[in-house]
Amino acid sequence: MKSTSRWIPRIAAVCLLLFAFVLVAGCHNHPNEKELKALEEAKQAALSAESKAADCAKEKASLEQQLAQQKQKVESLKQEKAAVEKRLSAWQ
Repeated sequence: MKSTSRWIPRIAAVCLLLFAFVLVAGCHNHPNEKELKALEEAKQAALSAESKAADCAKEKASLEQQLAQQKQKVESLKQEKAAVEKRLSAWQ
C-alpha cells in the first residue's frame, strides 16, 4: 500500500507540470525550441511514472497473492500438526 501511495503524488506533480507547460505554450503564438523540449521531457517523465506505477501495482498484486497462499499453507499445516498431536497422544 505504501509503495503505490508513494507514486500518486509524483504522478500528480508530473501531470501538473505537464499542464503548466501546455498552458504556457498555449499563451505564445509559437513555442520556442526550449519550451518544446521541456514539454517533451515532462511528457516522457509522466509516461515513465505511469509505467512505474503500473509495474508496482502488478508486483503488489502478485505479492498479495503469494501472501494469501502462504497463509493458507500455514493454516493447513496447523491443522495437520493438531491432527498429528492428537494421534500421538492417543497412541501413548
